[in-house]
Amino acid sequence: MSEPRRLAVINSDAKRAPVLPDPPGLVTDLVDPRLRRFARTKYDHLLTELGTVDAAEAAIAAGCDAVYIDTFADYGMAQLRAAAPVPVVGAGEAVLAWAAESGRRFSIVTVWPTSMDYIYADRLAACPGGELAVGVHYLSDESELDRVGTDAGVKARMGRGEDDVVSAITRACLDAAQRDGTDLILFGCTCMTPVSAEVARRAGIEIVDPSVIGLRAGHAAALGPRPEPPVAAQRLGAVTELVDAYLGVAAGSAGASCGVDADGCEVCAVTAGPSS
Repeated sequence: MSEPRRLAVINSDAKRAPVLPDPPGLVTDLVDPRLRRFARTKYDHLLTELGTVDAAEAAIAAGCDAVYIDTFADYGMAQLRAAAPVPVVGAGEAVLAWAAESGRRFSIVTVWPTSMDYIYADRLAACPGGELAVGVHYLSDESELDRVGTDAGVKARMGRGEDDVVSAITRACLDAAQRDGTDLILFGCTCMTPVSAEVARRAGIEIVDPSVIGLRAGHAAALGPRPEPPVAAQRLGAVTELVDAYLGVAAGSAGASCGVDADGCEVCAVTAGPSS
């Protein structure tokens, strides 16, 4: 009997388990990045991508058959594809590809504020299906970014299923559908998984969770044929060395991680890098 294939899920919002069961012949490994950085600006985005690529490099070195980046922003996906010897998929690209196949216009509703609009502009411009987006709707004001990663943050509140936050997201979905003339809502963050079923029930319209669609794409990639490795694959590992240096590991420091909160998230939490 052959060994099962392995899918590495870069666990951007600290899920405790995959959102779908493993199909036959596949084992899913949640891989928590050791370097997390909230991508509040395009400058911070660079460190977020480094943390994602570093986690993927470790998974590839451990023998995974595919990498799935569980974030709408697809951090580091293009860079990894230029060097990784295994398929790499991301939640944002996957859910927009799903929308492209359906041919339906849609709205995006995200729990984050408008300062995060650069992420959505990038994905909608770069991915097939993005042209079908009618609007992107932002639930929170900017003060939410000072609460994320804390017990009072919207991510923690969604995890607890608090009625007021579920109601606010439901209203935002209904308002978006009415304003845009759509009946299909894509959630704009994989951290919204805990409320997707209840919001869909209350709203009475189709709500699509990018984490579910992305993981299905990851399953297909891991179980499918391996692509021909890119020429650059021989250089894979350079980011690991950079992150080692950043975290002080190469110098023998005890600081082997950036101290991310267990509720942290590459998109969803502000986490500090090492002190100088």
